[in-house]
Amino acid sequence: MQAFIITFASVIVGGGLAGATVVGLVNSQTAPPENSPANVSNPVLEYGATK
Repeated sequence: MQAFIITFASVIVGGGLAGATVVGLVNSQTAPPENSPANVSNPVLEYGATK
């Protein structure tokens, strides 16, 4: 019984972390242009640049 509870808790915690990660990724990719990391109209490749 204890193994079932631990497994169930792990699935819930893992699912929550995965869900939060996916939501954050989608929000960052679909944000307004000033907050979005990419611009399809004006692609810029800055290799080695730091902000």
